[in-house]
Amino acid sequence: MATYLITTQEIKTNTPMGGNVDSDRLMSLIYDAQVLLLEPILGTKLYDYIIANYNTPLTGLYLQMYTDYIKPILWHSVYADYLRTGNVLASNGGIYTNQPENANISDVESIKYSVKHYQSKADSYIDRLDRFLCDKEDEIAEYTPTQDNDYDIKPDSNINTISGWFFGNERIDNSNTTGAGGNGEEYLELE
Repeated sequence: MATYLITTQEIKTNTPMGGNVDSDRLMSLIYDAQVLLLEPILGTKLYDYIIANYNTPLTGLYLQMYTDYIKPILWHSVYADYLRTGNVLASNGGIYTNQPENANISDVESIKYSVKHYQSKADSYIDRLDRFLCDKEDEIAEYTPTQDNDYDIKPDSNINTISGWFFGNERIDNSNTTGAGGNGEEYLELE
């Protein structure tokens, strides 16, 4: 059975999602965000520790990480994912687009804008979590590149998030030119 680190009510309370959205439609999105986004950031050891202990309850740095970073990442990521897929419904009668009687379906550009807006909020919390983990890595025993199995995920501080933005500190070694560092390295620049 899957463990969910947030509730559907928390998503509805902390995003513009309507309170009448069926909670069943959100459960798989929560789990996907946990496994596909959160676990690569934390690494399997720390992720499993939080999953096993978040209801215990967590204390100290683990509670701070859970409350200040993990929950907001999941709220905004799940909401952004729901915006992408929320109007499509699969049922026994087939697959159809749901549209209330007194409403118009938003155009694709408006939906894309909203998705990027909420994913960028999640990205901000991801960046903050990364800085928190870098600062406190010596105090969090489970945040380690050494995992229990070869197939476990190692923590990655350079997550290329779902929204497509990446602000890592990668450099291109180009010894023929002098870049911003003045030592033969050129920094990658966003255009």
